[in-house]
Amino acid sequence: MKRQPTLGQRKNKAREVVTKILYEMDLGGLDADEARHRIERKLRRRDTRQFALKLFETTFANIETIDAVLREIVTNWDVERMAAFDRNLLRMATAEIVFLEDIPERVTINEAIEIAKRFSTENSGRFVNGILDKVARIRSEIRHNL
Repeated sequence: MKRQPTLGQRKNKAREVVTKILYEMDLGGLDADEARHRIERKLRRRDTRQFALKLFETTFANIETIDAVLREIVTNWDVERMAAFDRNLLRMATAEIVFLEDIPERVTINEAIEIAKRFSTENSGRFVNGILDKVARIRSEIRHNL
């Protein structure tokens, strides 16, 4: 009998799907409506799909704020010049840390590191960890300035 994925595994899959869709949008391959449809098609379980849509909508609605936060943190690196997958993973994880208060920031950071290791470069895990640690440290300041 096949074991059902845990809630954590389902949320990880949702984060992965959202990051890939943001990546496609960033490269000009998708608009927001098509992105939503893809999320709905890729994620069968209702709770996973709802989490992914919430994460996508939060990221999409706050992309300018998120990019400003990333620019402030990554002082010697232009956000637009980051590897596209890393940029979109950081956007998604920053949205989760800053705007979704019910998820522990350490969980978000660890999940993002694992996604980076699976889908990006050899050094992406450390890069993502360093930036998201800074986001988590200044989270209350970011929220205060919104």
